[in-house]
Amino acid sequence: MMPLKKGSEPINDLLDFYDRWPSLRQAMHALSEGTTLNERERETLSWLILLADRVGPADLRD
Repeated sequence: MMPLKKGSEPINDLLDFYDRWPSLRQAMHALSEGTTLNERERETLSWLILLADRVGPADLRD
């Protein structure tokens, strides 16, 4: 399990992450445009945001 931040409930699995993505996206976008990450990390996170945006319910079927 991967915690979101101190005090938050951990993400339990891929479906849980998918359900939380709308609330996580804004924070990830801000992080990708901030100065905390280096340029390569910001670019990678930007691509991961685009990828997560393309995931839908049909992608999560077993």
